[in-house]
Amino acid sequence: MKEIQKKITDKLLLSEINRYPVSLLHGKMGLSIYFFQMSKNETKPEYQSIAEQLLEQILQHDLSPNHSIDVEEGLAGVGLGVTWLIKNGFVEGDLNEILETIDDIIFRRIAFQENQFHFSSTKLLGLTGYLIIRQKEQTDTNMRTVYQDLIIKAMNMLYAKIDDDFLNESYSFSIYHYQLPALLWVISKLIEADFYNYRIYKILDELRLRILSRIPLLHSNRLYLLWGLLKLIPCLNQDQESWIKHAKLLHQEISLDEIFENEMISRKIFISNGLSAIYILLHYINCNFPEYRIAFDPQTIYNKLQSSDAWNALLERDYFYNIHHGLLNGFPGVQLVLSHIKQHYEQNA
Repeated sequence: MKEIQKKITDKLLLSEINRYPVSLLHGKMGLSIYFFQMSKNETKPEYQSIAEQLLEQILQHDLSPNHSIDVEEGLAGVGLGVTWLIKNGFVEGDLNEILETIDDIIFRRIAFQENQFHFSSTKLLGLTGYLIIRQKEQTDTNMRTVYQDLIIKAMNMLYAKIDDDFLNESYSFSIYHYQLPALLWVISKLIEADFYNYRIYKILDELRLRILSRIPLLHSNRLYLLWGLLKLIPCLNQDQESWIKHAKLLHQEISLDEIFENEMISRKIFISNGLSAIYILLHYINCNFPEYRIAFDPQTIYNKLQSSDAWNALLERDYFYNIHHGLLNGFPGVQLVLSHIKQHYEQNA
C-alpha cells in the first residue's frame, strides 16, 4: 500500500501543478498546505520547497479581482489557507498585510452587492465564517468596525436564504451539502465575537424548533450535527437545556458500526464526504468534549482507509485521479489523516 501511495504522490509531483486552480479545497492552496505538513511529518526538504513555490505562485501571480471570492473555489479559501499556515508556524509575516489584496476584493464584492440572490447560501456561509476569522485578527479599531459591518451584511443575506432545504441533511454524507452543522459553527463564532449578539440570539430563537426537531437519518450526519451543536452550546447564555437535550439524544443515537459498515463503504475515504472526515469529527469531539466521548478504534479507521480500492482507482484511472487530487476531496487529505492517526495513536496504527 505504501508503494501505491508513493506512486500517487509522485504522479502529483509530475503533474503540472502550476496550472491547477488556486482553491483551498481542490487546488494549489490546499496542496501547499499538504506539502508543508508532509514536510514536517516526514522531514522531507523537497516537500517544503514545493509548498513554498506553490504559495509564492498563488500570492505573487495568481490573485485576480476576477476570481470567485468563496471558500471552496476562490479567494476566501486562499485567505483561510494562508491564515492556517501562519498560525501553525509554517510561514512568517503580517497576516493582515498579506491578505490585504484578497480582503479588499471580498469587501468590494459584498459591500456593493445589492442583489442578495447573487450569492448561494453555501457561499455566504463560508464567506461569513471567513470574515469572522479575519475580523478577530484586526488590531485597528476602525478596520475591526469595517469587518463587523461586512459580517452583519453577509449574515443577514445568509439568514434570508435559510429554508428547510438548507436545514435538511444531504442524502449522502458530505460536508459540502449538509449546511446546518457549519451554520451552528458560524453562529458560535459570531457569539464569541460579541458585537451582534442580540440579533444572533433572535435568529437562534426563530430557528430553534426547526433545528431541534431534526434527527438526521444518516449516522454520519448525526455525528456531524453533534459536532455543530457542541460548538454552539457553550456560547449560549440562556436556554441551554433544550440544546443539550438534543445533543445527548444525538449522541445516544450514533452507531459507528452503521457508519463503518453501511455509510462509509467502497471509495468514500475523503475528507469531503468520507471516512477521513469521520475520524476528524471523532477525534475532535473526544479531545474537546469528553462528556460526549464516542469510543472508537483508530486502527479500524486506519485499516479501512488503507484497504480502500480508491487507491488503485487513483493510480489507474485518470478521471478518478483528476477529481480526487485536492486537499479536502482527494488523497492528500487522506494522507494527512493517516499520518495524524499514526502520530496520535502510534500503538495502534
